Amino acid sequence: MYFWVLAAILTIVAILVVTVPLLRTPKRALEAFEFDKELYKDRLVEIDRDLALGRISAEEAETARAEEGRKLIALSRSDRSGDSPKAGLSGRPVVIIAAGIIAIPLAAFGLYSMLGTPAAPDLPLSARASGDPAGQSITELVGRAEGYLAKNPDDAKGWAVLAPVYTRLGRFKDAANAWQNVYRIDPDYPEIRATLGESLMGVSNGIVTERAHELFAGELEKNPSSFKARYYMAMALAQEGKNEEASQAWQALIETSPPDAGWLESAYAFRDQAREAAGLPALNDAPQSAGAAPGPTQEQVAAASDMTAEERQQMITGMVARLEEKLVEDPADKQGWQRLVRAYIVMGRKEDAAKAIETALASNPDDAAFAEQMKAARAELGN
Repeated sequence: MYFWVLAAILTIVAILVVTVPLLRTPKRALEAFEFDKELYKDRLVEIDRDLALGRISAEEAETARAEEGRKLIALSRSDRSGDSPKAGLSGRPVVIIAAGIIAIPLAAFGLYSMLGTPAAPDLPLSARASGDPAGQSITELVGRAEGYLAKNPDDAKGWAVLAPVYTRLGRFKDAANAWQNVYRIDPDYPEIRATLGESLMGVSNGIVTERAHELFAGELEKNPSSFKARYYMAMALAQEGKNEEASQAWQALIETSPPDAGWLESAYAFRDQAREAAGLPALNDAPQSAGAAPGPTQEQVAAASDMTAEERQQMITGMVARLEEKLVEDPADKQGWQRLVRAYIVMGRKEDAAKAIETALASNPDDAAFAEQMKAARAELGN
């Protein structure tokens, strides 16, 4: 409260210091003719001095005095015929401006006294940082997290929480640094290599750099079923101009992805682009509802991010089992057979993949294009 009173007083004093001089009546400046008169007197004294020293004769002195007199008369006529400028500002506008300047802070102070809480004590920065997070802005929360991590730089979970926030704020370099800290502290953090590589792509404007490529490859060595790593490895192939290999990688990802995966729509689009660039015929097998396919819920994303590699493998095994049951009921589902065969290949179950290929061919004998795809899968299996 005392601070605001003091601030108001200082504001008023500052305004008065500026406006009071404007309210005063300005002194009349010395007119030009008065100055010329003083100059005329000095000039006469100078003429008399020259005459006394013998520099000029008496006749020359008289002529000089007459000339100075004529100059003074001419100047007096000029000043009287001209309008002398009025110095200073009009008092009324200055008073109005000053009143407005003074009234604004007084009105603000009055409103704050009625609507605010002037009696509430000021909160130090430390108290604000430790307050209820629900009432803080995103900037305050980020600053709070940064302060905590500055004191606890080895908290992998803290860096993992802060990194996605950096990404949402467009601070891609900070996000990459945060994920790098997670990788440094906990190399076994779920899909950390793929996540760090993805973050580095944000810094490089979507380009799979050499470092990101190494991370994706490392993720696939540790976790071959990582959809994220496989997605970006396919993208890397396309960026390298290996369009045929990229189309195969996209196809493999499509066939093994859950039907409601959020990345399927872009995978179909990238695959078709790669096939077109490689001169391969279009497949036109993207589902009509692919663009409207719902992505995973927040609960599913959170659950998947907390899974270990073994838990994710169990999840994929369960999905494959459900797909097997579905194909027993509907053996004409060609896309289902493609996904099942690809899943078997990725999981290393070559015998099951070979059996699935034969069953798929027997169940769809009239589809030549599908038969070619299955034969290609069989050739890949043999290699």
